[in-house]
Amino acid sequence: MMYRKITSLVIRYRSWVMAFWIILTSLLMPFSVQLPNILGDHGLVTKDQYAQVQEILSREFRVLEEPVVLLFNNDKGMPLRLFHSFISRTLDQVKRVSGVQVSSSPLERKGMEKGKYAYALISVLPGSSTDKKRAIEQVREVASGDRNFNVTLTGKLIIQEDVNRLSKQDLKAAERIGVPVAFAILFITLGGILPAVIPIVAGAITVVIAMGIMYALGSYGGMNLSVFVYNVIPMVGMAVCIDFALLMVSRFREERVSLSVNEALLKTMATSGRTIVISVGCVILALIGTLYIRMPIFNTVALGTLVVLAVSLLVNLTFVPALLYTFQRSIIANRSNRKLRRGRSTWQTFLSAVMKRPIVSVTLAIFILSVCLYPLHTMQVSVPGPRSLPIDNESRIAAEIVTESFQPPFVSQVSILVQGNDDGEGAGLQNRQTIAHIERDLEQDPRVMAMNIEQSTVKKGLNLITVWLLGKEASIEVQQWVRDRSNQLAKLDVLIGGEPKYHQEVHDEVYTRVKYVLLFVILTNLIVLSVAFRSILIPLKAVIMNLVSIGASLGIITWIFQLGRFGIEATDIAIMIPVFIFGLTFGISMDYGIFLLSRIQESFKETGNNEQAIHNALTASSKIITSAAAIMIAVTAPFALAEVSGVKQLGIGIASALFIDATVIRMILVPSLMKCFGKWNWWMPFVKN
Repeated sequence: MMYRKITSLVIRYRSWVMAFWIILTSLLMPFSVQLPNILGDHGLVTKDQYAQVQEILSREFRVLEEPVVLLFNNDKGMPLRLFHSFISRTLDQVKRVSGVQVSSSPLERKGMEKGKYAYALISVLPGSSTDKKRAIEQVREVASGDRNFNVTLTGKLIIQEDVNRLSKQDLKAAERIGVPVAFAILFITLGGILPAVIPIVAGAITVVIAMGIMYALGSYGGMNLSVFVYNVIPMVGMAVCIDFALLMVSRFREERVSLSVNEALLKTMATSGRTIVISVGCVILALIGTLYIRMPIFNTVALGTLVVLAVSLLVNLTFVPALLYTFQRSIIANRSNRKLRRGRSTWQTFLSAVMKRPIVSVTLAIFILSVCLYPLHTMQVSVPGPRSLPIDNESRIAAEIVTESFQPPFVSQVSILVQGNDDGEGAGLQNRQTIAHIERDLEQDPRVMAMNIEQSTVKKGLNLITVWLLGKEASIEVQQWVRDRSNQLAKLDVLIGGEPKYHQEVHDEVYTRVKYVLLFVILTNLIVLSVAFRSILIPLKAVIMNLVSIGASLGIITWIFQLGRFGIEATDIAIMIPVFIFGLTFGISMDYGIFLLSRIQESFKETGNNEQAIHNALTASSKIITSAAAIMIAVTAPFALAEVSGVKQLGIGIASALFIDATVIRMILVPSLMKCFGKWNWWMPFVKN
């Protein structure tokens, strides 16, 4: 009944429907192109002790939160006098830049010059992201170096700026490849230019509107958007919306052969439209689950994807049907029945081979999946840093030089703040006792290499203990050390900060909460699919196989990136990538999975024969499913060519998950298992099927 009403309204007001979406897209276009200008950093931040310590160190000890590093390079071996003169002139020019302060100079502080290198620290005063970018650009201009000396900027702000810039380039490059390939697949599948254009237009409208809405939320709603929003919205928007529109167009053409225009459109809305609604519901539940991880990178990416899905759903239930009705004569299938029969005959031969020996097919599929899953047990995740940039990137090279030349190898720094409640003698005595207790404990710790205690000159009773630990800041051992000390000192008025604490908080936030995300997504999807298909076994198989395909894709990116295959630099998997792949792929791959199951259910209701239903559904929809998967892969796979490591991992991960799901899972495992279980596929307790 709902679909009949929607179809009737769309047909009656089709001109208004099309005009609405075109006008809305035109209004939001100027805002969507400005989205990159308001994006923040990666968003891997927590609001726990690390952030509190950073704020106190900045306020009470004048320690910079995110200093910009100016690395001076005397690579031509010029006299030291000239080198120092160049550093002095450069820093004098930097001081004149509005919103910038020189905090530390190698000419005034020891330990900031070594060999041919020296570095200075500057701070960019708080302000909008636009103000910071403008200040950094001015610093670049005045610190451009000369023919004898080089100056390179690095630090978290600079590295993040480079990540944002390269992400924008990555998106444009992916669009130049993905969209034409997707159009070619649509043209081959649908056999005409207009039917192929409709999904592309629907996808473009969805992305523009979603990006415009996210710009409004970030610019006027005060939301700190992760830089990954800019890549995920077009990636998901084009892939999902094009696939949804493909299902609508192909089903309309199929029904139009034997039905009137109104009846064909109504049947399309009741079948493919219903499939889209169920698919969107599954994706939404997967994304809502990721909101439980309390970090902007997950919250804003999930929000952006939810906006994309909502817009895509509305576009495909209103704009696409309006186009189908308006251009009905140009969309009618024009391929010969001979070609259609030949295509179906090929699929029937393949299906007959799969279903004739279902046990062998299942065994083969499990073997392939096991090979892909095997590397998963070696997967190592880490917080992305300078190594997420290309190996020849200037800010990355400068960051590595500073680390190698001026920081002890395999040593990390932890900040321990001991706070007092008031200025009374009792509080002072309690502070001294706490410091003495911590000092004795640290002196006996074999991992502690050195420590330094200083008192704030701004606030009485506030003491800072700087500890140098043996081990890298992201290592498991150092993170465990920080975790143990946090637990031991939890009852005292003590806070722990530093980069090791940051890594520990990010890891703990993801790992402790992801299990609840998994539980929520699995249970809610089981409920939705059980209600939709009036079955217990089919939803259970669908969820399990989805998890297996995602696990297999994670195994593939582990094998590729950690071992440095295909010329890719060996690196850990960025900690947010497994969550992104799960949250996005779990729902996205349900798209054509639900489409296939819907067609099987339709046929089963008509015939009552399980095996015939599988044959009929796969013969009728296998080409569309293959095309839908190919389009998704075409849109996501080009991100494998990205410059930013995290974007590259995300593109390869999603593309491989979709490929495995569309081939091994949907074409082999699903029909084989459905053949094995027979009528038990449609068993539902207390419900008469």
